[in-house]
Amino acid sequence: MCYGADGSASVSGAQEQRSGASASRRVRRRRTLRGGLDQARLAQLAREATAMRKAQTAERSQRIDELVATAQDTGGETDRFYWTLVYDMEMAPSTTGRAMLLEHHIVPVPPQDLAADDDLHDELWTVVEALAASGVFILNSDHLCDRDLYARLYYRILDEPTRCLPPESEASEFIDCLHPMDLDDHGMGKQFVDRQQAGHEPDESVRGAGVRGPFNPRSLADRDRWMPRPRA
Repeated sequence: MCYGADGSASVSGAQEQRSGASASRRVRRRRTLRGGLDQARLAQLAREATAMRKAQTAERSQRIDELVATAQDTGGETDRFYWTLVYDMEMAPSTTGRAMLLEHHIVPVPPQDLAADDDLHDELWTVVEALAASGVFILNSDHLCDRDLYARLYYRILDEPTRCLPPESEASEFIDCLHPMDLDDHGMGKQFVDRQQAGHEPDESVRGAGVRGPFNPRSLADRDRWMPRPRA
């Protein structure tokens, strides 16, 4: 699900530390936007997605118990935290961001149906917050304006496979949005990296009431330091 690096290194410099909430705390849109499904069908899909997540979480616990029991029988490492990391890194089933959003009753609206920048901004942050509540976090997006980031999420990232982990697990998934092609001489990513290497500090961002992050409809953003992050 990642562009470039896997993002497993610690992330610093965030203005706000927000923990990944459990998937049971549903993220809701702040505007009335439709994703193409009637509410009854959406509710059914959400129930199915939630039931699948619960079954996978139960299986995860059982499989970790089995790994610990096998280690005890063979005289190996018996620390459950160790085997939890082994399972999460090597054996966890895969899912997609789009499937995670269904647990929040969210079907993302196609970018072309979000003509108003305000609507797109709200939908972008709805997706960002829902992914964070499911244990998936976004890195290196400041070179993308709101519309470009949302399009990248909608058309590619949300359909890429990622590990299915409980939001409260010891590991988190990260999406690195800085694609190598962004770094060519004409790409916005080049400006982003040049700005970082020059030690440029972004101007102080001010968020209005009810706004999830800085509003950047058409230009280089100052978004990453406002993004949700897992608890340190």
